[in-house]
Amino acid sequence: MRIITDTNIWYYLGEDNALFEKVKGEHLCPNHINIIELCRTENLIEKQELVRHSIQKMFFFKNNVIYEHPFANLAKLNGKYDFDVEKEMGEYLKFTEYFAKGATIDELKKSDFLKWVADKRAKKEEVSQMFNAKAEEINKQIKDKKKHRNEDTTQICGDFVNVCVKAATENKCNIEGIELGNIELLMVTLDTYFKNLELSPMRIEANDWNDLAILAYVRPGDLYWTEEKRWKNLIKQAGMEKYLYVLK
Repeated sequence: MRIITDTNIWYYLGEDNALFEKVKGEHLCPNHINIIELCRTENLIEKQELVRHSIQKMFFFKNNVIYEHPFANLAKLNGKYDFDVEKEMGEYLKFTEYFAKGATIDELKKSDFLKWVADKRAKKEEVSQMFNAKAEEINKQIKDKKKHRNEDTTQICGDFVNVCVKAATENKCNIEGIELGNIELLMVTLDTYFKNLELSPMRIEANDWNDLAILAYVRPGDLYWTEEKRWKNLIKQAGMEKYLYVLK
């Protein structure tokens, strides 16, 4: 049974050897988002040893890595997308390998690195603000909250996922021919997530995009491991608690 992980799980494993010993026999699957986030964080400077230990723990499960972006991985469900690991992830994989073995960010490049990280986050914050503004507009137009909560959003969520798949594959693929039941966790959680945006004070945070994307890896029979209350509660609210990994 595959266990898909959010990135914070690797921080927990990096700082807690007892936790690592407890789960090292599980089929944990490091993934594209985990790798990218561990390479694009100010923690590489501010909490250097924690990130190093986290990456080392991730390397323990290297045979289980999912290299594709979540929506590129989803595109493979219809067998029409080939992912070039070296081209797309080569530099990140080399960096994590070097860092795990003791490399550090060059002192003269630290300020540029931090600016790069901030710029990446700013782009996500900009998109988040746009979606939040749209959600507020919709909220003002809702007359019957119960009816709105019960609306079938399969088409809307499917269209959103389709846009993401196209973006992740440079318009080479879409979700045509993909059985949406194979991405049940993503689809149902998206429905709950967007409705909460429209019906409650909840707002999109910059990192939500990565957290949502990771759900695209999860197939029936898989589990998803997160310890973030925000996402555990959302998944439970969506009725998808069966996908949550629970520590024994």
